Amino acid sequence: MTDYQAGGAEYLYPGTGDEMPRRGAKVQLLTLGGIHTNGPWIDDGSYLGWLPLPKRNQEKEDLIRAKT
Repeated sequence: MTDYQAGGAEYLYPGTGDEMPRRGAKVQLLTLGGIHTNGPWIDDGSYLGWLPLPKRNQEKEDLIRAKT
């Protein structure tokens, strides 16, 4: 059994023709070494892919807060 969960959205790979993130936008990054990190995309060959940051669901967060 693994200690992580995967299977959500897939990385976008600009090197294969996928879109680039907006300039200066904070995104999730996949480095050449296979490490996942966050920050702005810098087009210097350091990254393989990127993902948008997850979107929050304020309604569900409010429901959870109301229970505590």
